[in-house]
Amino acid sequence: MTNKKIISNQRGTVSIMLVLTAIALVLPFVMNFQFDTYINKLKVFNMQDRAKAKLTAESALQFAMARLRIYKEGFNLLQKNQDLAKTIKPELLDTIWSFPFVYPIPVGKEMNLIQKEAIADFMEQTVLEGQLQLTINNISNRINLNLLRLSNLQKQIELAQKKKDENGNPIGEDDQNSEEDNQYNAEAQLVRILQDTIERKTLEDEFFADKFANIEIQPLINELKFYISDPNSIEDPAGGDFNFQGPDLHAKKAPLTSFSELYLLPTWPDEISNLILREFTVHGALMIDLNKITDKLLRILIPDITDDDIADFFEWKNNPEDPKHFNVLDDFKNYFVNIGNIMNAEDFDELFNKYKAQGLQFGPTPTLFKVIANATVGRSTYTLTAHVIIPAQPLPRQPKPPGEGEDGESDGSIPPTQPNQPNQPNQPNQPDGNGNNQQEQKTQLLEPRIVEITVS
Repeated sequence: MTNKKIISNQRGTVSIMLVLTAIALVLPFVMNFQFDTYINKLKVFNMQDRAKAKLTAESALQFAMARLRIYKEGFNLLQKNQDLAKTIKPELLDTIWSFPFVYPIPVGKEMNLIQKEAIADFMEQTVLEGQLQLTINNISNRINLNLLRLSNLQKQIELAQKKKDENGNPIGEDDQNSEEDNQYNAEAQLVRILQDTIERKTLEDEFFADKFANIEIQPLINELKFYISDPNSIEDPAGGDFNFQGPDLHAKKAPLTSFSELYLLPTWPDEISNLILREFTVHGALMIDLNKITDKLLRILIPDITDDDIADFFEWKNNPEDPKHFNVLDDFKNYFVNIGNIMNAEDFDELFNKYKAQGLQFGPTPTLFKVIANATVGRSTYTLTAHVIIPAQPLPRQPKPPGEGEDGESDGSIPPTQPNQPNQPNQPNQPDGNGNNQQEQKTQLLEPRIVEITVS
């Protein structure tokens, strides 16, 4: 009887051992399955958060575009209604797009009960999740690098516009005047700002000085110009084509569409590209905004200006008690001629007329913006960075006077009137065929459009 009990207990022990062994064998698989399930669950939640953050950032970008459209409508209205423009300061339009947007909307202690209730109602009705930050920055104070580009079309236009002698042969322009005008184009400004910035950087950074103190700037400019210019548009590339002769590197032969393309050029160091990041762009604004001018840009626009003059200018302009806003170029001129006594009126007009002749326009109207929409939902963050431009509506072409041919010369049928002759049909101070005074034609902005967008 005792032996039977011992055998029975041994069988129970073996069964327990078999069960424990089975559990020990199955447990890693169960734990691994549970871990994989947990990881996949996290992946799904992260994908959902990423999708929600993407939609939130895209909605913020649409909100930014709506604000810029409202700004465009307000600008056009002030241009059309001169009486309204006299009562509303142009800088008030900037408040439409300039203030940042943050979600959830912070409730400040200075808010009254009505404002707090309005925010609470908005938060209850909204479907947005997570956090959102939206900023719109005016970057119209940058010079377009694509102004360095040479195109075959522009070359043909310039040849067609050259003066001709009695035999129809083009008359060459004065080389001295051409060289003088070239001192004010975008290439000269790029060379000047690189020289000035490198010199200042070498004094501040010893490592930078050891690496770039003796760098040659003109070969970099030649390479960039060759990279973006049309084929056969440059008669003498001056070595700019040397690095694009291999099978692996090819010049784009088209305008830059993103500033990041500058980092792809073979001989352009990243440190040098970073030096001009805030003064140059690849998107053309209607004009360089004088209200966003920087110290570097002042140095290249007015070569003789001193550091003390620059400090005095920004101290006067950014006075917290009386901040200044330039509504027209004459406001900017007034400081340098009458307040700062840096130059006389004739020199200022001559200088900026030369810039204008080279395609550099200056004014108070921001038309190039950098929109940053940053959305965070759960563990996911989605950032949209968009460059938005508001182009200007082209002015209507003026009809040619009777008797003038396609090349601007008289066809012999009707003698052309003199430019200063009274009652000229299409002179700026006379109405055109539609009864509009051409001198009073104002700039009208078109719909804002996104020209570059990056995701991070």
